[in-house]
Amino acid sequence: MENHERDISLFRKAYDGMIAKNEASWSDPFNNYRRYDAKLKNYTLEEVDKIINSGSLAEQQKLSRNYFYKDGFYKRLIIHYATLLKYVGLLIPNPSFGKSLSISHIQKRYFSAMDFIDNLMLPDMLTNCSIRALVDGSYYGVIQQLNKSKLSLLDLPSEYCRSNFKDTHGNDIIEFDVSYFYTILDSKTRNEVLAVYPKIISSHFTKYKNGKVTSSWVKIPADIGVCFPFFNGSPLLLNVIPATIQYEQAVETERERSLEEIRKIIVQKIPHNTTTNELLFEPDEAEEMHRGTVGMMKGNKNISVLTTYADVDSIVSKTSSDSASNNLEKMMQNIYYEAGASPQIFSPTGSLTVETSIKNDISLMMIIANKYSRFLTNIINSLFGNANISFKYIILPISEHNTSKYIEDSFKLAQSGYSFLLPALAMGLSQRDLSNIKDLENDTLKLTEKLKPLSSAYTQSASAGESGAPTKPIEDKAPKTIQNEESIDKTGGS
Repeated sequence: MENHERDISLFRKAYDGMIAKNEASWSDPFNNYRRYDAKLKNYTLEEVDKIINSGSLAEQQKLSRNYFYKDGFYKRLIIHYATLLKYVGLLIPNPSFGKSLSISHIQKRYFSAMDFIDNLMLPDMLTNCSIRALVDGSYYGVIQQLNKSKLSLLDLPSEYCRSNFKDTHGNDIIEFDVSYFYTILDSKTRNEVLAVYPKIISSHFTKYKNGKVTSSWVKIPADIGVCFPFFNGSPLLLNVIPATIQYEQAVETERERSLEEIRKIIVQKIPHNTTTNELLFEPDEAEEMHRGTVGMMKGNKNISVLTTYADVDSIVSKTSSDSASNNLEKMMQNIYYEAGASPQIFSPTGSLTVETSIKNDISLMMIIANKYSRFLTNIINSLFGNANISFKYIILPISEHNTSKYIEDSFKLAQSGYSFLLPALAMGLSQRDLSNIKDLENDTLKLTEKLKPLSSAYTQSASAGESGAPTKPIEDKAPKTIQNEESIDKTGGS
């Protein structure tokens, strides 16, 4: 009995420490998804064009969310961009003039800041922010908890948020519409939701409900408000949606054409005397013959049976599809072109275009990644900076697609005396990980004494039979060189 009571008290303590991450936390997640799924709408091209060109931001966000939850091309593209970066970064300590990082109390702040960054699980947190920013045009959130060991963000419903102002540091100021809480009909649940929102929001709702303030909008202070907009705050990839609708229509057309090409009509002609027009089979006999043929063919849904008086023949209904043979491929490519992404990423047939497209995509995502960097820099300095040291955190343009190239380039720089950290960060190691691994290898396992590093290519002569310059990677070759190599491959080469 005592053990049971102790378990219950531990459970209650853990439950009280739980932090909700969005408004869906107070409802069954599966029922919530089904409710949203039931609201999905099939827009016409005319409706979509009108919303994109002249619709309100709320209408554009609703359209974007609708097609994101449809699990089609639109969602695939958003996931591609949101997960493109690894969201790994470099923490740079900046001691004040006359101070040194070797001083113990300054060094302690640096190591504490490193531990804080490692505990944030940035790839998960920033991927979520990127998805919401791509779907809704901006990520909106508030800081629920912030101390030297944790940072907790509460996602705000974007349809009840806006940002029309910036502070003196360039941070976007969020305005939140507290009428959102009226959408939560159950009073108990509403109170639970209000309890986890910042005091400035919950108190404004109380004043608004009691008629003490006239506006439902409340400005959230920059020290707790989090806003990451993409350009003007509209969903970035809306122009893809018309192309996806056209593709779906083209798929249905092609499906109907394919069915038409395989559909057959079996014409069962009952013979008769052409001279006297005398029937060789009576109508009831012909009916039985028809019924028998239908019975034999009932397993094939693409065959119809027609019984008449004459010979037996087969008619195949066939339409010409030569003019539309490449229609689906063109429609699909148009989706990616509208998104500014290369179709080679998803259906690769070339080489140089993929590399160029990936670079463009990384450049696009670095726009919002730089905003993440500024946000994290401000947070770290508020917690660990002082008159003796400040910090800068930068997210690096590292993706799964360019990891090898980034490691290669940063390793070359390290050989010339530049940062040893960059190759490690590209491999997925944190600054703390690299330091701990080297301590393990050098001090504990004594691997530097047991293992000798391999000689580099710069200190070795070319192997026997090897001559000439090393082969260039595909992205460094001229287009004409690539054409010549592909031509040689096709002809067999000499």
